[in-house]
Amino acid sequence: MLLFAEYDEALLHSHVEEFQAVSGVPGTFAVTCIHKASDPGRDQMVFNLMHETGRTLVLKKDFKAGNSWIESEYRLFEKLQPHFTTSGKCRVVTPVYLAADRSFHITEFEQGRTATDTLRNPKSPAQANQVFRRAGAWLHHLHQFLPEEPDNIWMNWIFVELDTAAADGSGTTASDHYSGYAARLLEQSRSLQGSPCPRVFSHGDFHSGNLILGSGTACGLDLAYAKYKPAIYDVVDFLASDFATPAQPDEIGPGGVRRASAEYFFKTYRRSFSAPLLNFHLRARLLLELVRNQAAEVTENPRARKRFDVLLARLDHAFSQPLDG
Repeated sequence: MLLFAEYDEALLHSHVEEFQAVSGVPGTFAVTCIHKASDPGRDQMVFNLMHETGRTLVLKKDFKAGNSWIESEYRLFEKLQPHFTTSGKCRVVTPVYLAADRSFHITEFEQGRTATDTLRNPKSPAQANQVFRRAGAWLHHLHQFLPEEPDNIWMNWIFVELDTAAADGSGTTASDHYSGYAARLLEQSRSLQGSPCPRVFSHGDFHSGNLILGSGTACGLDLAYAKYKPAIYDVVDFLASDFATPAQPDEIGPGGVRRASAEYFFKTYRRSFSAPLLNFHLRARLLLELVRNQAAEVTENPRARKRFDVLLARLDHAFSQPLDG
């Protein structure tokens, strides 16, 4: 918990008082900052509101005036409630209150652990596999919220982003490896440009920290970036969570993730992609993760060095295999 985070405590307590006045909830809430985002154009923080009775709520606040995403996200939670009610074990967080000035909203606190927590130190490969199975089920249900739109996918933006990340790396250690892998990706992209890939209503930031796993349940968080996008992007976002999961070299497939992770994800996410298209996007994501490492951090921080080495090993295993897997 970010007990050290700086924020206007009086302002936060005034928000709580506003909620209590409108909702009629008496008593006292303890306010604790649990997250501070650094997204461009936003000044976002998330707070736990612990009521004296033990009930816990979550307040999300944008301190930058004039941003409309807080209200958009809240309205989306409202619209998705009936859709996820039909899914059984999948759901989104329950909206509770939207501020009069639209600068914050409050939702119910979701009990459970993030998928990130489980994948960083799974009790067994089977436990990690079940995370991907449940994530696939949740995403499949979200992608059914609105009708899909036929489309074709293009990869040029990937190379712009890779070059930008490499240029901003402050002498990143990855520069020794980047050019060769990027050239191979560029060659592989030529046969995939314009491939059919439907656009669907997408999460937009579907990493493992945005999925809470409870007792038999999966709950999605943080829909601030939700919009129509190619379906494969959400899939790759979550499968990339596997990069941090312990694995033996012979478990790694041609996309750089454990074969079992992809297998279990697609047991419940029932939209298929060609193997080359999926593996290309996973390789691109893996290379992007590598080049974002800063040279100084990799050199001075043992944990950063370990992560860099894992990513590089995953790249080596991925590119040693045929793209069509």
